[in-house]
Amino acid sequence: MKLGGKDRTFRFGLNSIRALIKATGKTPMAIIQNGLDPTDFELGVHIIWAGLLWEDHDITPDMVGEWLDRAKPGTYTKALIAAGNALTKTFEHAFADNGTEEEGKEEEKN
Repeated sequence: MKLGGKDRTFRFGLNSIRALIKATGKTPMAIIQNGLDPTDFELGVHIIWAGLLWEDHDITPDMVGEWLDRAKPGTYTKALIAAGNALTKTFEHAFADNGTEEEGKEEEKN
């Protein structure tokens, strides 16, 4: 999506998630379980910001807020949905059971 004059993609690595936790005091689990209130602009901007850190570590939440202020109507909602989906996907991926435990048990038997 276009934000701050550039096409942006939201991605969350472990460092992005750590930055989000540090900035908000909330874990992804708490955010996901409590449901994301789009009117909580502080949290919303921080989620969008953290999802952009992978491409530029110098971005600040204030910069993201300014970009959103200058953007077309509805951009905040679209960005929050995209960033929220990326956060959820990454969080689910981090805790996915890909069968490695079972594979390890079978190796022990042999």
